Amino acid sequence: MNITNKIIIACSAVFTVAGVFAEDAASLRKKLGIIRTQAQSPAVRVMSYNIRYSAGDKNSPDNNWSGRKEDLAKIIENENPDVIGFQEVLPNQRKWLEERFPDYTFVGDGRNSNRKSGEASPVAFRKNRFNMVKMGTFWLSETPDKPGSKGWDAALPRVCSYAVLCDVKTGKKFSFANCHTDHRGEQARIKGMLLIIERMKEFGNGAPVVLVGDHNCFEHDKPSMEVKKLLKDALYLSETPPQGSWRTFTFWGWFDDEMTIAEALKKPFGKRDVPGDFSKLKRIDFIYVSEGTRVLDYRTLSLPRPGKKLYPSDHFPVSSTLIFNGVESEKPKEN
Repeated sequence: MNITNKIIIACSAVFTVAGVFAEDAASLRKKLGIIRTQAQSPAVRVMSYNIRYSAGDKNSPDNNWSGRKEDLAKIIENENPDVIGFQEVLPNQRKWLEERFPDYTFVGDGRNSNRKSGEASPVAFRKNRFNMVKMGTFWLSETPDKPGSKGWDAALPRVCSYAVLCDVKTGKKFSFANCHTDHRGEQARIKGMLLIIERMKEFGNGAPVVLVGDHNCFEHDKPSMEVKKLLKDALYLSETPPQGSWRTFTFWGWFDDEMTIAEALKKPFGKRDVPGDFSKLKRIDFIYVSEGTRVLDYRTLSLPRPGKKLYPSDHFPVSSTLIFNGVESEKPKEN
């Protein structure tokens, strides 16, 4: 085969792949936008969603909170999660979400020392599905019970909000933890997430753990690698092909075609993520689960606002349907 034929074949392969990729991208949003039925017990659908703090874009004609909040809510509504971990939630956003989703209980405090102001990472769960065994907020620092404390090399105070939940249908319980780890300090990310896992095992008395959030690191970075010694990345456990885009952080950058999870997984580990605000390969939002948890599906909901080349947030939500090898909740003592 001469060099000309080789070039023609190579170019044809590139165009074929590009064509498939574009076709997949065109159908991707349609698949992700379907209204899902609620997970049937014993399955539990969990979600993580950084909704972008409202003060950050208040003067933006495209991305201000008032213009995008209903589109954001519709994505949540259509996905039908049982438990949600939100990040970057300011008090006005918390109030709106609570009113918009009255069937959920919201728990978690703001990160500032008064526990009310500043960004929060609240947990929301279905009122009719779970009983709350324990809940709280602690700071990712050497003094986790001191409100407003900043840990290790962190640039800002960071919190974990959590709920230990008992499924009213099965009597099984699990610990759900949600955090937004520091964007600067690697030690803060590592030690903060290890603190969360340790506390969740303690608070839940050995019940399965789900850790979600915007972790500000890639899967091959040291903080993720340390977490994966103790928990499993749900994406890789999915019993059905994971759906949606690989990137979870958009920095408001629009792409007509997204790099799908399937495409990214063809790349070697350590090469699937590329730094840069507008990178197509920037997965920093995660769902981790305990060993033995079944993962029925995994989705990155790379959905736009209807009729616009805009997104409801600068992050895509991630969602997964799980079945736990749960620990039964203690029965109430008789009087």
